[in-house]
Amino acid sequence: MQLHHIAGGLLLVAASAHAADSEPQQVKVSGQRADQRQRETTTSITVNHEDIVRQGDQTLADVLKRLPGISITGVPGRGGTISMRGLGNGYTQIMLNGEPVAAGFSLDTIEPEMIERIDIMRSATAEFSNQAVAGSINIILKKAIRRGQRTVSASLARHAGVDTPALSATLSDQDGGYSYSLAATLTRNRSAATFNDLEELSNAGGTLIEQRRTAKEESGRSDALTVTPRLNWTFAGGDTLTWLGFANLRRVDKMHSEDETALVGPHSEYPRSLQHFAANFSMLRSDLNWTHLLEGGAKLETKLGLSDNRRNGTFDFNGMDADGKPAGRHHVDSGPSETSVTASGTYRHPVGERHAIALGWDASHAVRNEDRSETLFDASGAQTGSNNADYRAIVNRLALFAQDEWQVTERYSLYLGLRHESLSTSSRANAANAPDALDLRSQVWSPSLQSRYQLPNKDVLRLALSRTYKAPPLAQLVPRRYTNDNNNNQTNPDEQGNPNLRPELAWGLDAAYEHYLGAGALLSASTYMRRIRDVTLTRLFQQDGEWVEAPFNSGNASVRGIELEAKLPLSPRLDLRANLTRNWSRLDSVPGPNNRLENQVPFTANLGADYRLPDAAWTFGGNLNYQAGGPVRQSALVQMNTSPKRELDLYGLWKMDAKTQLRFSASNLLRQQSSESHEYVNEDGRRYRISQTPTSATLRILLEHQL
Repeated sequence: MQLHHIAGGLLLVAASAHAADSEPQQVKVSGQRADQRQRETTTSITVNHEDIVRQGDQTLADVLKRLPGISITGVPGRGGTISMRGLGNGYTQIMLNGEPVAAGFSLDTIEPEMIERIDIMRSATAEFSNQAVAGSINIILKKAIRRGQRTVSASLARHAGVDTPALSATLSDQDGGYSYSLAATLTRNRSAATFNDLEELSNAGGTLIEQRRTAKEESGRSDALTVTPRLNWTFAGGDTLTWLGFANLRRVDKMHSEDETALVGPHSEYPRSLQHFAANFSMLRSDLNWTHLLEGGAKLETKLGLSDNRRNGTFDFNGMDADGKPAGRHHVDSGPSETSVTASGTYRHPVGERHAIALGWDASHAVRNEDRSETLFDASGAQTGSNNADYRAIVNRLALFAQDEWQVTERYSLYLGLRHESLSTSSRANAANAPDALDLRSQVWSPSLQSRYQLPNKDVLRLALSRTYKAPPLAQLVPRRYTNDNNNNQTNPDEQGNPNLRPELAWGLDAAYEHYLGAGALLSASTYMRRIRDVTLTRLFQQDGEWVEAPFNSGNASVRGIELEAKLPLSPRLDLRANLTRNWSRLDSVPGPNNRLENQVPFTANLGADYRLPDAAWTFGGNLNYQAGGPVRQSALVQMNTSPKRELDLYGLWKMDAKTQLRFSASNLLRQQSSESHEYVNEDGRRYRISQTPTSATLRILLEHQL
């Protein structure tokens, strides 16, 4: 079905809804929350629902890339790793309703329309986990409940010649102290992509020994259902009980093919291959919150959470020779699952008119099982080998914290926090290539201080000091080998965990100056510094004749940067916004130049505008996003390089009446080609690989109607 046919259908439905609704057009006036940031002691930025859905984005990554200090690594228009201060890989903590998301959870499963707000916390507080060296991003799902709300929306996105339809609905109502809401989204995602690899091997004299060009194609589909029910009870004494559920069910089916051409030298073991991956994902989460009011304005907040994440999938690698004849097959069955229980509580008590004391705890117990079996076959289909890499891991976490928010004077406020977090990880593997048991324990004291001073002209100065850490994920600790199916070499190595990894510890300093111009206008300049101990770096080595990379603690690192932000409502109809971030880092154990942290984005910038026509029915706008790339040295012998990203997104919003509106959006209109290279150089020569990926624009139309 073509995009213009479906778009025409949506327009027809919208026009019918507009004609059927005889209510006069209403102008909705909402209060500005810009002064909330001005009043808060902590260094955080809140992005409300209106700003999140403004451009009609299909994915949350597209929303986040425009926010100050945030970048998205990967190919333009396809999402990727979310980073603050240019740092991903565990340095940025991602939370959903205040809880860190489970390993492997994809934010693409959350539609922007389902989010109430996003809190960007630049410096740590004691109330949340301090595994946030770069900062934290807390995604809050919708919880505001309106009486008799019935909203439906339908959208269609087109990318690289394939369509992605989506359907959403929201129901909510109130009856005295009881209220409920239910939001659901159903999506069918189709994808198609082509890209190319060029691989070269030269000797010490620079003579080319090998050169191979590989054409790759990838296609797939992903069907997903997301449901978020919510129940609220308010009792006579003011106590509240809230249950919030989250369910995401997803089916993924992908095909990947490679066709290699040997320009110089021999082919790899499998010049042609066809790979198929199919899996079912499920994420279920349940949170029960109780708030009990006590005498003197005190209150006790408790929370009990359960979550279950599972994946059952198969992977088939069919290797062929240059003529397309079968040369070998690998079959993998895998089924990782993770079940966790969390319990937390906070006692808050005002002390006089200037202090607010909070004491609390935060505990979790998680069990992760992974069943993985691989079977190898030769060209005739006869089995040549097999291996099993099953393991079971238990992760326990306990944190105790105390914090004090103190209004020292009318202009000066202070936040003091102290958190003690202990973590224990144990794992038992049942595999020949991972025989070692794993028993690790660590604990971190994390003090935090944040201060705010308001100048006579209402401008604000901020200063924050905190200690944070980054715990190694379980996948990096378990000493099991993840092998490549073809062409193992220095730029395409196997991967292996390291049970001796230690947590990275960091001291951080944040400072900011915020100039408020009134009517929501803001100019802000901030700076930050981090000193990280026991940085985890990837080390390349040979083991049993195969190239392997594994993580190791490798000394210390210094990180610093500046952030500039501007929000300028120039008139009742025109808004301008811009932000710019420059990041630097230096690794003590890696020789320069370019010895910055792996995958750090050195520079990001955004420039956006919104314009409302005089009749208030139409709004137009857009955003230009830039992320710098460049070389980064992993070690004295290994260097990587990524291309910069430039993305132009435009949108239009038609408010047809008080209940119906239509959004048009176009993202990645520049369609810039993406490239990533990997280079290994020693006294024997040079091996170089570069991947080049063309990109496509995404066009989307979204119809929203309140019944």
